[in-house]
Amino acid sequence: MKNILIVILFLIGCCKINGQTDTNQVKNYDFIIMDSPAKLFTMRQFDQDYISLYRIVSSQLNKAIENKKHVALIEVSLGILFLPLTHEEGHRSILTTKNIGSISQPFFNSKGVAIVSGVTDEQLKYLRDNDLPDYIRLHTAGLESDYALTKKVESLCAFEEDDFKNLEWEYLLRKFAILQYYVSGLFHYNPDINEDADELKRDIVGFDTYGAIRHLNRPQMNFYRYTKYDDLTFTEKDFVKRIGYRSLLNLLNPLIIGKDNFTITDFVKMNFGFGYTMVPFGDMIEENIWLLIHGIKVQINLNQFENRNSWFLGGGIGLLDYPVCKKIKTSVICNLWNQPKDLSFNSKDGKLGYSFELEAKYELFRNNLTPVKSLSLNLGFIHKSSGFLLEEVCLSKHTGFRIGTNLGL
Repeated sequence: MKNILIVILFLIGCCKINGQTDTNQVKNYDFIIMDSPAKLFTMRQFDQDYISLYRIVSSQLNKAIENKKHVALIEVSLGILFLPLTHEEGHRSILTTKNIGSISQPFFNSKGVAIVSGVTDEQLKYLRDNDLPDYIRLHTAGLESDYALTKKVESLCAFEEDDFKNLEWEYLLRKFAILQYYVSGLFHYNPDINEDADELKRDIVGFDTYGAIRHLNRPQMNFYRYTKYDDLTFTEKDFVKRIGYRSLLNLLNPLIIGKDNFTITDFVKMNFGFGYTMVPFGDMIEENIWLLIHGIKVQINLNQFENRNSWFLGGGIGLLDYPVCKKIKTSVICNLWNQPKDLSFNSKDGKLGYSFELEAKYELFRNNLTPVKSLSLNLGFIHKSSGFLLEEVCLSKHTGFRIGTNLGL
């Protein structure tokens, strides 16, 4: 955390590159300093801090470099380099939540893969045999993190909190990475990786989607980590096709072509889009709606969950950064869902669940004459019942708090 704070302070100091500080448009950057459970970084924490840092860097690049082709080349290079970082941290965050130590190696090795290692077969098998939903999520958490980050970009642009030019390559590269995982199964793709003789050097799950699907269908079979396409049964290969085709829904958002929102009336703007990701008991289709009404931000999501062959519905609504008074903004997000009982892949019975989130931002100071134009203290609270909630690492009932800050630059 100390290193991240140093990086933040360094980037703040860079905000006056060539004296080009935009005094008219202040952009706000949220950082989570501590999340719950307070064990290294949670998925939500790492995703939020990453996207804010990326926005600062990209914004300064676009201000400092006139040749936009050079900016694009730098941002694509950074995207390829750092995209595995958040993906692997998604995996790692689930292990940490379950009190399992691990080592994230988020940069491509000689085999062209990034991994999380340092976990024994015995630890993984115990998790599979005693907590299958979290074991499945261990496979899907990287893709979940990727999906959550694209959704953050869509929200930022729909609510006009940032320019698409600052997020374009991060967004498009991550969309491509998500599709690469899901769609590759449609072409009978077999990753060319073998399990290392030393189990502590092996990736925790191998190819994410194949491993998740095999264990959803056959959780009691002989344990091994790396699942190849030929290891799958006909039923499992059909599931691979299912997630491959459904993942194309991630392309159905106007932001793909740079359209951040639509003007409905003089005081209402909106955007919409579809989303898709795997979840601990199957998969999830999502429809997202963003409304900007007289500057007030409202986000709505509708969810359709499916396990083996039963559908379950959910949805949520959020009022974001609402100005309660001059110094305080607050966000309230509520979700309600019906998900399979015990988060089972086979259950036809559903169980109702819910979550409630509250965040308050107290502005400590504002000064348009300095590089840091405002600084806020953020305090967050969440309470959820048992069930899956995007980016929330606890599948069980959970009450948590978080502390963060908001920088206006």
